[in-house]
Amino acid sequence: MPETTMNALTTPAAPASIATTSMTIVDHDRASISRDLNAVTKDAARVDLEIDPFLAKDKRGLDEVNLDSRTRNESSIGKDDHDEPFETLPGQVDGGLYAWLSVFVTFATYFSAFGLHYAYGLFQDWYQRYDFPDASPSSLALVGALQPASMFLCGVIVGDLSERVPFRTVVFAGTIVIGIAITLASFATQVWHLCLTQGVLFGVGCSLVYYPVTSLPSQWWVKNRSLATGIGMAGSGAGPLVYSLVISELLPRLGSKVTLRVMGAGTVVILLVATALIRTRFPVRRRSTNNADSSIWTPLRDQRLQLILASRLCISIGYLLPFVFLPSYVVAVVGAPPSFAALLLTLINALSFAGRIITGWLADRAGNVNMYALSILLTGLGTLALWLPAGTTHGMLIAYASVFGLTAGAYIALLPSVLAQLFGAHRLPSMLGSVAVANAVGNLAGPPIAGALVTAGKGAVWSPALEYGGAIVFSGVVMAFGALIMVYLRFAMLDGRVWAKH
Repeated sequence: MPETTMNALTTPAAPASIATTSMTIVDHDRASISRDLNAVTKDAARVDLEIDPFLAKDKRGLDEVNLDSRTRNESSIGKDDHDEPFETLPGQVDGGLYAWLSVFVTFATYFSAFGLHYAYGLFQDWYQRYDFPDASPSSLALVGALQPASMFLCGVIVGDLSERVPFRTVVFAGTIVIGIAITLASFATQVWHLCLTQGVLFGVGCSLVYYPVTSLPSQWWVKNRSLATGIGMAGSGAGPLVYSLVISELLPRLGSKVTLRVMGAGTVVILLVATALIRTRFPVRRRSTNNADSSIWTPLRDQRLQLILASRLCISIGYLLPFVFLPSYVVAVVGAPPSFAALLLTLINALSFAGRIITGWLADRAGNVNMYALSILLTGLGTLALWLPAGTTHGMLIAYASVFGLTAGAYIALLPSVLAQLFGAHRLPSMLGSVAVANAVGNLAGPPIAGALVTAGKGAVWSPALEYGGAIVFSGVVMAFGALIMVYLRFAMLDGRVWAKH
């Protein structure tokens, strides 16, 4: 009896113990699951930051572009205020339809807009001989100078506008402006008409298409960003070759006015196709007008950008000098026919086309800042080592043209990748606009300074080549110094390790 009673009394105790143990296990499992979820969330954030590393450097970018990749794919990729929803749009970078479309859009835009821009020399020669024979060469040259000056000087405004207005809208506006500019230029009866239309207005139109389109590949490419950008920007090498051939055939047959209308119409058609294919990956940035940080001058407070501006100013001063003075050097010093000068310039342009792709491929592996600084340094040193002692040696001049063409392409092709790496692809348009001011000042200041040095060197006793010695040294030194500023930025502000990828 006592034993039975004891068993009856103690039997219920077992389930209570089991329940307590079970609850403890459940609580432990919940805590474990919670820790696992936190770990997964952190891993997801880490993976996204590896895909878009610039987001970690800008809190505003983190707020605007959701770190959750699925949300970002569904809500922001390929959409802006004027885009229709793309439910089937893939969110992958470094490949896919929309990534390659960004490269095609960039190539087509550079091919058409800059093809027409760089072909102005053919129109200038025709104007001088037939349409405006009484005009001074300098006044007609001013038309060509106003095109890049207008494009670069509008950079700060257009770059900021491109972050707050959909890319497609800005590029479409630029396309219309280019069409109007070329059409009005075809009715010009005085040189100042050309200055306003084919000069200033055309430059403004190029500015509106340049900054958004140049920024586009950086939105869709990360691992192969520099290569994709280089392929797209290679259109500025192919475009002038094709446009020059077509315009040289049309001018004798149709005259300048009809040729302008035909080439303008073709350019507009290509740009309209490119505009229709634009797909953006980041949403439009919305900034309050009452916020002091929303000023277009805010990026200039960044010391890294200040160093890039100083570097860009130096490089821009020296970059154009071979294009301007190499032809006259060949004729005056070497005694070669103008056809040899044309051969050297063709060699530079052809190798620059290849150089933009090659340096882009190398930059994706060695680092954008590293490759940019190295390429420009080689350009400056090549000017001093090959052009300066060349004298009348054809082989040395061909070697210099080859080195300059291969390395100087980084001046154009790698800048977007450098800025995207340092400041984020979502801020690239405004950064390009800020840097464009330095480009404008350098491009305008370089040739007159070098021209003064050539004038000062005339009558050199030892060798006629010394007449150009001052300009050659000036070009090589300022470009090398600009590269050294980037070297300082690389080691002092990014990473002091020699072999680090930056």
